[in-house]
Amino acid sequence: MKVHVKVFPIAGLCDRTKKLDIALEDGSMNELQTYLQERLDVSNHKIETLMFLHNGHALDKQKDVVFEDGDQLWLMPVISGG
Repeated sequence: MKVHVKVFPIAGLCDRTKKLDIALEDGSMNELQTYLQERLDVSNHKIETLMFLHNGHALDKQKDVVFEDGDQLWLMPVISGG
């Protein structure tokens, strides 16, 4: 299955938006995180400092999500209000 990932600028990770098409075998969140660690060096960032939007909705990173073919995932810094 192919998941479309858009990575927004994140300090210390990337300085401009990146678009990736990721081929996943089992479609699990664990598989996705492993891919991102290998390709984007996400391992240097605590997962709590990153926000995932899955098809336009906030994604609970603690749950075992299964992605489907064609899903859209956005990876961005956590946004806090003040």
